[in-house]
Amino acid sequence: MSRSASDGASAPRPPVAAVIVTFNPELPTLRKMIRVLQTQVEAIVISDNASEPAARDEIAQLAREYSCTFEAFEQNLGIGAAQNRGFAALMKRDARWSSSEHYVLFLDHDSIPESDMVQSLLAVDLRLRGAGIRVGAVGPAIVDTRTGTTGRFVTSGNFFVKRGSCEHTCNEMEVDFIISSGTLVRADTFTEVGGMDEALFIDHVDTEWCLRAKAKGYALFGVCGARLVHSLGDEVVPVWFGRKREVFVHSPVRDYYMCRNTVLILRTAHMSLGWRLFLSTRLVGSIVFFGLTQPPRLQRLRCMTAGLRDGFLGRQGKWSP
Repeated sequence: MSRSASDGASAPRPPVAAVIVTFNPELPTLRKMIRVLQTQVEAIVISDNASEPAARDEIAQLAREYSCTFEAFEQNLGIGAAQNRGFAALMKRDARWSSSEHYVLFLDHDSIPESDMVQSLLAVDLRLRGAGIRVGAVGPAIVDTRTGTTGRFVTSGNFFVKRGSCEHTCNEMEVDFIISSGTLVRADTFTEVGGMDEALFIDHVDTEWCLRAKAKGYALFGVCGARLVHSLGDEVVPVWFGRKREVFVHSPVRDYYMCRNTVLILRTAHMSLGWRLFLSTRLVGSIVFFGLTQPPRLQRLRCMTAGLRDGFLGRQGKWSP
């Protein structure tokens, strides 16, 4: 696995390792992903969240073929736990990964980085640090696999949250939120902020971590020149609300986690009034849209009602309906 200079500099760049979380992945996509990553990172850890036995065996074979570290869990521990254990596996592999000169890239199993994504992310991180900025993490622009649409970055003021697109002259923009897949973070920063909140299991794990990093005085940046091809949701539904929008539709079980974890982080996370208004409005809008328009509507409404209930009761972890 290669180690190249960053941003044209002659000094070797800091080492980067990738942590990929898998759960019954499409093997051709995972293989392509690893091949692209091999030229960009020094080590790869695959954290498998209890895939089906046949899939797990194929992932293990793929890990051996490409010299990846393979961590397989007997139960689905959730994305946060898988990311934390992948990071811990790096520490176990080589204690130097805990140093300030090493970086970790978190990825989902369906994310394909462009050939220069890691270099672009790292170059921006190093340049900002050189300017005295306390960087928490950097992340790429997300290109949806199915539509080709490039996602916008989330920024906020004291009373509002908005999504902004990169301008042609923009190298990076300070943001409030980066989705976990594609996040590049320096190892010592990840340790300082703390690992992902495993109790959330899935949904808003990345939101909570970003809010925590911001509360600790770190800045987050979206890198306009870095691209990651990724699928959000099970399908994309076009809607018109003031303008054409693309809504990502998940399973009813994910609707449960969305509702529950939104309530949980509203209750416990440090955030601005703008974020509270944004999350609350989005929660209500999601319940109305998914519960009334997306089949199976009754099942979705039941799952979302259970999520609201458990959020207010403070229940966490994996849901057992």
